[in-house]
Amino acid sequence: MSTPQPSFSKFDFVKTFLLPALTVFLIPTLTLLFFLHAQNRFDYEARRDVLHAIQINQTLQGEERARLINFYTSKPMSELLLDPDFARRYDSTGRFYYATFRWMIRLSFWSIAAGVLVFLLGGLFVALSLRSQFFQYVSLSAGWHLLRIFSALQTVAQGSMLVALSFWVTALWFNFYSVKLILMGGILALIGVAVVLKGIFTSPRSDFTVEGKVIDRDHSSKLWHSLEVICDRVGTKPPDHVIAGIDDNFFVTEHPVTVDGIVYRGRTLFISLALLKHLQSAEADAVLAHEMAHFSGNDTVYSRKISPLLSRYNNYLDALAGGGVTLPIFYFMNCFRALFEISLGSLSRQREFRADRIAADATSAQALAGGLLRTTAYSRYRTDVENELFNQERALQNANIAQRVEQGFPHFAVGFASNPDLANSATAHPFDSHPPLASRLEAVGLPRVTDAAQSLLARPGDGGWYRHIAGAEEMEREQWNRVEANFRDFHEQTLPYRFLPSNDEELAIVLQAFPELQFDGKDGPLFVDYQQFQHPTWAGLVFIRDIKSFDMDENGVLTIHLEQSGKKRKELLKTARFAEKDQAVDAIDRYSGRYFSAVAYQQSKGNLP
Repeated sequence: MSTPQPSFSKFDFVKTFLLPALTVFLIPTLTLLFFLHAQNRFDYEARRDVLHAIQINQTLQGEERARLINFYTSKPMSELLLDPDFARRYDSTGRFYYATFRWMIRLSFWSIAAGVLVFLLGGLFVALSLRSQFFQYVSLSAGWHLLRIFSALQTVAQGSMLVALSFWVTALWFNFYSVKLILMGGILALIGVAVVLKGIFTSPRSDFTVEGKVIDRDHSSKLWHSLEVICDRVGTKPPDHVIAGIDDNFFVTEHPVTVDGIVYRGRTLFISLALLKHLQSAEADAVLAHEMAHFSGNDTVYSRKISPLLSRYNNYLDALAGGGVTLPIFYFMNCFRALFEISLGSLSRQREFRADRIAADATSAQALAGGLLRTTAYSRYRTDVENELFNQERALQNANIAQRVEQGFPHFAVGFASNPDLANSATAHPFDSHPPLASRLEAVGLPRVTDAAQSLLARPGDGGWYRHIAGAEEMEREQWNRVEANFRDFHEQTLPYRFLPSNDEELAIVLQAFPELQFDGKDGPLFVDYQQFQHPTWAGLVFIRDIKSFDMDENGVLTIHLEQSGKKRKELLKTARFAEKDQAVDAIDRYSGRYFSAVAYQQSKGNLP
């Protein structure tokens, strides 16, 4: 079996993740170099001043003078001050300066050393995580705690270094210090600490809501009996819950699942009514055997354990990304998140191959191949139908997605079998990444994916499992009605953002969502419409197409920068003089945003340069 090679090269990884991660060493390295320089400079000046004092001291005899000169030249002042008796005789201000240098050097050195150590340990955890699901969970858990502690300590350490640098760089090199610069460094450090604390103590939402209907045993005993037969073949217990929906996939999970506001815990199977209608009975057997095989291998157990860790990790990364001084630490942790993603993807693919082998043994390789091919084809066709509908530039009276898919899929499936990209296609899944079809079919003894597709997709599905579900048609139609209504509503909401009106129909759509507005102010009314703004204090109309940028100062004065026919101008709007100032500013923002969204859309369609 050939193993597909990842398209993300080692060079891409180094450029995208590793090099940014090394910026975690930037502030500690600069701090180390600077304070070593500062200490050496103070040592030089202290030795010079002491030797000069010895030379001009007339009370010193030759032997005593030579002893003192040898004493102060044999060791630098920074080293002599380590002796408590000697330090007590030294100037207190000088002692404080040297103590600052010494602690900054130590702090930066240990910061660098800790970073190197965590790099090595993190790499070890990633390597261990490739061995099995158990090692993956343990490694990710240990790595997450290690990286979280490291990032918190680094934030405090680098914040302290930043404050020290903000004083000493100017003080040492330019003989002055800036209180504002020091305050800025302190504020950045405090923000960084606050961001880390927020990231540590904020629990991310882990709700998993599924659209569908829970099928109990009394409602569809035939379905449950057929599932029990499949589970006996696979060697696992039946799921605790079965959810029937209209998504374009099947999956199993042990995450708590919310359906219609009720949380269901335990082992859950999601089945697609829309897909079951198009599958042969044997193909549905194979697909469901594949899903049950995930239960038998404890795949869902480890997925349930690992998922909260990943959620907390990702939540922490989001916090670090916006913390300013924490950005280098974000890059550092993001590098290991990317490495763990390689491990997660690798084991996810191994799980899929294992489930495929079990499903093929429990049913047949041909049935599994047909199920995978038809599921992939259905997902592709449904996406094409939805995209075609969404791209229509008129209000949809009826979406009719279900009807379009049901009527057109059999013909599409036959043509899909000759798709040159078929071998690289993959089925959708909310938790795992699936290997390409060619690799999966080759693993179960069907190396020629195109030949298999031609014969397996030539015959339409019989919907045998669909008929196992009592009231399946009513259930499916009810869910499609909700999906199609939401689809139409969302499509209609996007239409005004597509048009630079060229006819009455397009103009009516834009004006319905963006009507003409008027805001009364002490300097006169502000008029806002879909293409221009007007105010008595301005030199002329402000056409949205001419706007380059906006600025708002602390006094609430909005500056609109314009460029028309190569000539630049600006208009000011004193928003504080409007009774509805927030609404006025919001209208300017929304109406101009709509216009530029429409420009971008028309450019993407090739209608504008």
